[in-house]
Amino acid sequence: MENKPIIGIIESMFAMLLFLIGSSVIFGLNLSAEKASWIVILTAGTIGLLIFQMYVYIWQHNDYMNLSVILKRNLGKFLGSAASLVYVLYFAYLASRVLTDFTMFINSTLLYTMKPLIVKLSIFLVVAYTYIKGLEAFMRSAVIIGSVTVLFLFLIPFWILISGIFHWEYIDPIFEVDVKKIASIVPTMVTFPYGELIAFLMIFPYLKREHRSAVSKKGSFIIIFFTLLLSLFSFLTIGVLHPELAKNFTFPLIEAIERVTLFDFIKRLDIFAVIIIIFGGYFKIAIFTFAGMNLAKSSMAKVKPQVVTVSILVIILLLSYAYAENLSQHLEIGLKFVPLFIHLPLAILLPLLLFIITFIKSRIK
Repeated sequence: MENKPIIGIIESMFAMLLFLIGSSVIFGLNLSAEKASWIVILTAGTIGLLIFQMYVYIWQHNDYMNLSVILKRNLGKFLGSAASLVYVLYFAYLASRVLTDFTMFINSTLLYTMKPLIVKLSIFLVVAYTYIKGLEAFMRSAVIIGSVTVLFLFLIPFWILISGIFHWEYIDPIFEVDVKKIASIVPTMVTFPYGELIAFLMIFPYLKREHRSAVSKKGSFIIIFFTLLLSLFSFLTIGVLHPELAKNFTFPLIEAIERVTLFDFIKRLDIFAVIIIIFGGYFKIAIFTFAGMNLAKSSMAKVKPQVVTVSILVIILLLSYAYAENLSQHLEIGLKFVPLFIHLPLAILLPLLLFIITFIKSRIK
C-alpha cells in the first residue's frame, strides 16, 4: 500500500543533513588517523555516496514503496516479514544508542550534576511528543532548525581561523597518507553515518510524487556538502589540538571550539557547537523512531497501532540501558562491535542483495 505523500523535497533534504550531523560531529571525526583524518572522511563519503545511490535505486525501482514492502516483494512473504522485524529492532536499537550518546554528552558538557535518567527521559519525552504530532510537522521543522544549523556550521570555521588558535604546523604535511591506517578506519565510517541512511527508506515513501525523482540528485548534494564540512572540521580540530593529542579527547570538536576567543572578550563559543549537536541528535533519534514505528505498523498490520507505538517506545528506552554502564564501554561497542556485526549485514549486505534482485528483475522486464 502506498504511503500518503505529505512531505516535500526541501524538508527531506534538511532532515537528511541534520540526521547525518547527528552524533557524527561528536564521535565521527575519526581523528585516530591523525593528519590523514580529513582524507579518511572524504574517502568514506565517496563510498557513502555510492551506498546512498544504491538505496535510492532500490526504492525507485520498487515503485517508491517502503522498506517493508520492498523486503516482502524481493525476499518473499515469510523471509521479508522476518527481515522487516529485524529492521524494526535495528532502528529501535540505533535510536536507543543515539539517545545514550546524547545523554552522556549533555552530562559531560552541560549538566554535570543532573542525573542521567532525568536527561534521558527529557530527550525521550520530546521525541515521543514529536512522534505524536506526526511526520509532516516534524519534517517541516527541519527547514527552520536546519537553516540555523547551517549558519552555525559556516561561522565556526571562520571563528577558529580568525582567533589565531589554528596551527598550520600541526597539519603539515597535509598529504601524509598511511594507506594501511586509512583502510582500517574507512569501513567503520562508511557504515556510520552513511549506512544509517537506510532509515530514509521509511521516510522517502511519504514524499510528494512530483519530488520523488529529485531524491538522487539532491540527496547526493547533501552527502557531498556534509562530507566536506565534516572533513573541514576534522582538519581544523587537528590544527587546533595537535594530531597526537586530538584523538585522545572524548569530544575533540568541543574542546577545540572552547579555546576560541574573539577580540579578547568573546569566549565560550562552544555553546554553538553544542546547539548543532543537540539539533542533530534530536533529528537522528526522531528519524530512527519514525522509521522503526512505521516499519512495525506496516509489518504487523493486525496489531493495534497504539500497542505498536507504546511497545517500540518502551523497547527504545530499555535498549538505551543495554551495555551503557559508562562512556568508554558505550563507545567501544558503538565503534567496534556495532559497525561490524550490526551495520554491515543490515545497512550494506542485505541492501546489496535487494539491489541485485531488483536490478535483475528490472532487466527481465
